[in-house]
Amino acid sequence: MFQLINSILLEFRACFKRTKTWRWFVILVIGFMIRTDLRGITSIIGVLKLKPCLYHAMLHFFRSNAYLIGALSKKWIKVAMEHCNVVRIAGRVVILGDHSKVSKEGLRMPGIQKLHQDSQNSGKPEFIEGHNYGQVSVVITDGAVSRSLPLMTELQTSPKKIEGTNKKDGESIVFQMMTLSYQAAQAIGEPVYVALDAYFSSEVAWSVSDKTITGDGVKLVEIVTRAQRNTVAYTIPETPEVKKRGQPKIYGDKIVLYDLFADTSKFTQTDMVLYGKPTKVEYLCLDLIWKPVKRTVRFVLVKIDSGCCIFQSSDLSLSPKDIIAIYSLRFKIETSFDEQKNDMGSFAYHFWTTALPKKKRWKNIDLPTAKNLQKQITLAKQATEAFVCLCTIATGILTVIAFSHKREIWEYYPGWVRTLRTTVPTVSITKLTLAHVFHAFLPNLMSLPSFNFILPLLRKEDYLYKIVA
Repeated sequence: MFQLINSILLEFRACFKRTKTWRWFVILVIGFMIRTDLRGITSIIGVLKLKPCLYHAMLHFFRSNAYLIGALSKKWIKVAMEHCNVVRIAGRVVILGDHSKVSKEGLRMPGIQKLHQDSQNSGKPEFIEGHNYGQVSVVITDGAVSRSLPLMTELQTSPKKIEGTNKKDGESIVFQMMTLSYQAAQAIGEPVYVALDAYFSSEVAWSVSDKTITGDGVKLVEIVTRAQRNTVAYTIPETPEVKKRGQPKIYGDKIVLYDLFADTSKFTQTDMVLYGKPTKVEYLCLDLIWKPVKRTVRFVLVKIDSGCCIFQSSDLSLSPKDIIAIYSLRFKIETSFDEQKNDMGSFAYHFWTTALPKKKRWKNIDLPTAKNLQKQITLAKQATEAFVCLCTIATGILTVIAFSHKREIWEYYPGWVRTLRTTVPTVSITKLTLAHVFHAFLPNLMSLPSFNFILPLLRKEDYLYKIVA
């Protein structure tokens, strides 16, 4: 287990200009993997039992220019592909994409926007102020259990409208997510299917996908999404036998797709395993012209006991059952977000800078124009993204360990689980097990390059607060 962690962390050595910076990276990733509370850097100092004087040096790492966040993410993708059995359907890797909105109330934190939360959860407010993160993950499996493994997490901002016009000053959130998916596909080095929810059923997503063609003529990113409730499509017009005057028809008959569920006599019935359960599925596959993209798109109308849904695919050669299987994997990224938020504390940061004027609800704040102040704001934003990047890597390593060393984890697990739903431990259980055994195993890990420098940094005093009577 620790040999695997060592080999993974050694892969990142080439991403850093200096060995010392790489060592801070190792300390922070290990700290994120075993910390038992979510109090930022303080929790890492506490759980690793490091000298308190290292706090500011560790904090400085996030604003360091000795590494690039993008290089770390791309290296992690390559490492993950080497150590995991990823799910492939129809010869392509299945990746998942979605956004996660994080509430932040810092008055001097860069990148904060007013965000809308479209959720049925009554515990979530409709509007919040905070950060919007786009993430791409891959699905890994051991044959029986499959889970989402986070690959890249990026802070994405919705562009503001140009004053006096309806045009946006920048690329949309959909464009940014598709670009992130393309970057992940490039790092993977294989064509991918990206599963997205109905928010990404738009012309922008399709246009970005069409531009991901490699030198061999293969489209690197194909899309599978859920269609929106009001989606309409058109049949392919028949070519007239005798050419007539005027432009030939571009669109055939209009079809309101959800109206087709009224008569399921033409639907095909089959049995599939969806969300881990055998399910009876009725589906109808139609290749229709979708007006936003002005070309043929494959639609799959699906009816199961829990309801009806329509899926879209940019790949016309993909079978209906494969389209259903790909989209059924999409929800795994939601459980991954839950683990990153509540178990890992991936978004529990608070980086700010005095170079940024205090945010006020009743007044728009102009950003400073001085170069030195802009640099400080950029470094604060970099620190936020670096924190999330390291937590993403830590979450991924824990997931890899959960699949490859499940017997060891259950052997050393200090807790008790009343209902054992799966043999593969969760991220929370893996994290708690590592925290339980880390200091017991540390003296025996001196031969491993990723651990031999930690022991001298430990504090010798067991009792820190001597001033307390």
